[in-house]
Amino acid sequence: MWFPRTDSANVHRYRETACGLLGTTRLLGLLRRLDVGSILTPKFGGEAEMFHRKMRLRTATRRILELIIFIISLQAVAFSAAANSPAELTRLELLRLNTLHKVLCASPRLSCSYVDSIFTDSRLTIYQPPAPTPPPGTEPPPSRVRQPNPYLTARFGLLAPESLERCRSFVAAHALAFDAAQKIYGVPREVICGHLRIETDFGIATPLTPYPLGSFPAIDRLVSLYIRRPDSLRSSARFIQRQRFAEMQLADLLMAAKTNNWDLFEIPGSSTGAIGLVQFEPSVFDVAVDGDGDGKIDLFDPEDAILSVAHYLVMHGWDDKVDHQKRAVYAYYGGHYNTDRDKYYMKAVLAYADAARSYLEDHPVDLGAGFTPELLSVSVNSEPAN
Repeated sequence: MWFPRTDSANVHRYRETACGLLGTTRLLGLLRRLDVGSILTPKFGGEAEMFHRKMRLRTATRRILELIIFIISLQAVAFSAAANSPAELTRLELLRLNTLHKVLCASPRLSCSYVDSIFTDSRLTIYQPPAPTPPPGTEPPPSRVRQPNPYLTARFGLLAPESLERCRSFVAAHALAFDAAQKIYGVPREVICGHLRIETDFGIATPLTPYPLGSFPAIDRLVSLYIRRPDSLRSSARFIQRQRFAEMQLADLLMAAKTNNWDLFEIPGSSTGAIGLVQFEPSVFDVAVDGDGDGKIDLFDPEDAILSVAHYLVMHGWDDKVDHQKRAVYAYYGGHYNTDRDKYYMKAVLAYADAARSYLEDHPVDLGAGFTPELLSVSVNSEPAN
């Protein structure tokens, strides 16, 4: 099951910002059109002047009403894009929420009391789920004009020197984990860097991706995916498909949280519930590795993330054959390898790996240098409200 790994919250935030700018522009325009001074300034001079004053007053009143209606409409748009508490759901959404609660409670893998504690937590919030998109490799026949690889655009900056330097400094800070990945799984450090760079940019916040690890809890994202149907999704079968995906991911996420004693509302995730530096969906948590030997798996920990990426690739066919390596890298993103003519993600990871290999040869790793990304905390409480 594939859904785009995009943060729909950012989309709504930009939409609300645009609405705010539009509202400000129109507000200033309306105020410029209001001849308030002429209304308030006393004028005397006969019936004609009185008539004109009344007409100006009527015009001003009408424009003020237009302004009020416009402001109300802006608030309605902002509310429709904002998050909801369960108490603010529609009747149909509330029915779906109760159904999901019962389904998870009935799972033999989960404790119903634990499920209850999650669904009755006041922090549970419903967001707009990602818009439906076709899985890679199943799009309609492409036009004659080939689209460029989005990961290789100048804006993404994948192969820029500063992007390659992030790999070098990350390798320097976690050299033992990269060496272990090479010795145990046979996966080169450059390939692991490629995945971590594209997935979360090593956890570094940038203007392009201010919240690389996700801006809202994964639990909220998956519950939202189950109960809220996008207006643009016309197919009931597709919506049921999304619900099944969310249900499966939620069961795995709750199991992992119970086992590892996580506070789910402190675990940020993507719009489809992927978490950590590696952006693993909950259904693949079983391939995650305790890379630093502390007895627990933490996908926000660099050592665990490095070894987990290598283990994932091996579990998906990585060996010494180039074709198998390509398929393993492709599997990380998901899709249909044989029908996807573009394979943008796979090509981008391998292009970064090749560039990083050359960069590391020209700029040897200084094992004495340290590097800690600024945004590696699993907490979302400190992030600005959206």
